[in-house]
Amino acid sequence: MQQSELDFIQSLRQSSHYIEQHRGKTCVIYLPGDLLQNDEELLSLSKDITLLHSLGLKLVLAMGATLQIDQALEQKQLSWQQHEQCRITSLEMLPTFQQTIGYVRSKLEAVFCHASNQQHKPLSLVSGNWVIAQPKGVVNGVDFQHTGQLRKINKEAIKSCLNSNQIVLLTPLAYSLTGEVFNLNTLEQACTIAEQLQADKLMIFQKPQRFDYLPAALNQTQISTLLPSLDEQTQQLLQRIQKIGDSVSRVHLINRDDPSSLLLELFTRDGTGCMIFSDRYHQIRPASIDDVGGILEVIAPLEQKGVLVKRSRERLELEIENFIVIERDQRIIGCAALYANYANSGELACLAVHSDYRGQELGEQLLQEIEKTANQNGLQQLFLLTTHTHHWFIEHGFSLATPNELPQEKQELYNYQRNSKVLIKALKK
Repeated sequence: MQQSELDFIQSLRQSSHYIEQHRGKTCVIYLPGDLLQNDEELLSLSKDITLLHSLGLKLVLAMGATLQIDQALEQKQLSWQQHEQCRITSLEMLPTFQQTIGYVRSKLEAVFCHASNQQHKPLSLVSGNWVIAQPKGVVNGVDFQHTGQLRKINKEAIKSCLNSNQIVLLTPLAYSLTGEVFNLNTLEQACTIAEQLQADKLMIFQKPQRFDYLPAALNQTQISTLLPSLDEQTQQLLQRIQKIGDSVSRVHLINRDDPSSLLLELFTRDGTGCMIFSDRYHQIRPASIDDVGGILEVIAPLEQKGVLVKRSRERLELEIENFIVIERDQRIIGCAALYANYANSGELACLAVHSDYRGQELGEQLLQEIEKTANQNGLQQLFLLTTHTHHWFIEHGFSLATPNELPQEKQELYNYQRNSKVLIKALKK
């Protein structure tokens, strides 16, 4: 068997869990106009979206067209005016705006016909007056004219289309109840519709530079801490995502320069962009005998470096009830153990996080869980032995001690050749 075939089989095995996990879920995808400009990349993206549809995802596409509209206005020697970082759409621009959106939409529909021609049932890409608009109005004396904002969404009509196995398409064009045409910000539409549909995922294609200062995974509650270090546009994007709250389980920022990032983000364990989650991305739970292999994978590199004392599989199996683990997408990525058989003291041992996931405060979360369990068991203090990481534990409330301060049973087992540092922490009641 060739290496390419082995790689394919391995990738399929890894993605099978995600295929099952995403089936039947609602996903809103924001497509900026830049992404629709290159015909080859657009066809590749369309094939990927067609694949998602065939795997059972319910898809809403929010189509941007800023680049195409800019080009069309430039040809007609028309230019945007802005106020408070929002473009003003004049009546003079409106015909160009409508023509350009119609062109981009027809191009998108055509390429989807091409992309789905090998499917048993070619997909239907449908657009309509899903969104009711209203004028943005006059702000600080400036009339935004035909720049509008979302007033309400026909959720039932959208859900009906999704349930009938169609892909819903949104464009920047929206209409008021009086029949006026308005230009809406498509990214705002995508966020609002994802929120109101309570979508499982919102996928946002963005410039790759936006990821330079963002972690691979980010909790909604961590956004405010990051904002001061980010550029203005990224701040606005994250603030918009913050407003969604927990209505959308996960928001993914993915590279618009690489259309294949859509599949990589959805069907690989760690993705390629930045995921902002409101649900619990991982869980901390008591370990079971089935977790022994995963724990060994986490601690083996640290045992080889001498950071942890080597534990055999047999020993782990016997002591597994003392362990807790962090599990992410059915993979063990961290562990810790509490040995609570020392009168009023408990030993913290084997605290480790997989090297691929360090820097995400997972060690802190494991420590907090161990302390919580120790308190529940009526322990007054934790102690540990370490040769490499005593600074980290001191930063988290432990103090250096001597072997003579260990419980008597542990003193008798202390290995003076290893010369481990002893740390103790009193637990708060």
